[in-house]
Amino acid sequence: MTAIGTLKYRRYAAKSPQKPDDPAKWYARAVQDRTVEFEDFVTHISEHNSPYSQGVIHGVLIDTLACLKELVLDGKSVRFGDLGLFSVGISSKGATTAEEWNTGMVTGIHLNVRNTKTWSNAELRKAARLAELDVYTAGGTDNAGGGGGTDGGDDGESPDPIV
Repeated sequence: MTAIGTLKYRRYAAKSPQKPDDPAKWYARAVQDRTVEFEDFVTHISEHNSPYSQGVIHGVLIDTLACLKELVLDGKSVRFGDLGLFSVGISSKGATTAEEWNTGMVTGIHLNVRNTKTWSNAELRKAARLAELDVYTAGGTDNAGGGGGTDGGDDGESPDPIV
C-alpha cells in the first residue's frame, strides 16, 4: 500500500541566530492538525481490511512497544522494517577531562528514529501533497504544530520564529 497524504504547513518569518542583523527570511513549518490517539490508531488499522480484531491489534502493538523500549534501553538498535531504525541517544554536559565526566552530567535521554529507503526524506517528499494553512504570526496564539525543517535556510535548520 502506497500512502499519499496532505502535508499541512505554515509560513513564518525568522532571523538567523548566526546573523541577527540580517533581515528575517521566510520558512515553512509542518503543522499537525490533530493527534491520533493510540486507540484511534488501532481502529484505523483494523478498518484497513484487517482480519484481526481491534483487541488483537491493540495487544500486539502494546507488546511491540514494550519490547522495543526494552531493546533500545539495552543499547540495541532495532530496525522496524520500512518504518525506521530505533535507538537511544544521550545528551550531556561536557567535561574538560574524561576523569571529570560523570553520569550526573547527563541532561537527557531520547529516542532516535532514522528513516529507511521507503521512508526516506526523498520518498516522503514524493508522496506528500502540500497544503498551506494560515501564515504563522510571531507572538500570536496561532502556532499549532511544530517540527520540520526549512525550505531554503542557509544552515539547513529552521531558526525560531521572531518574537
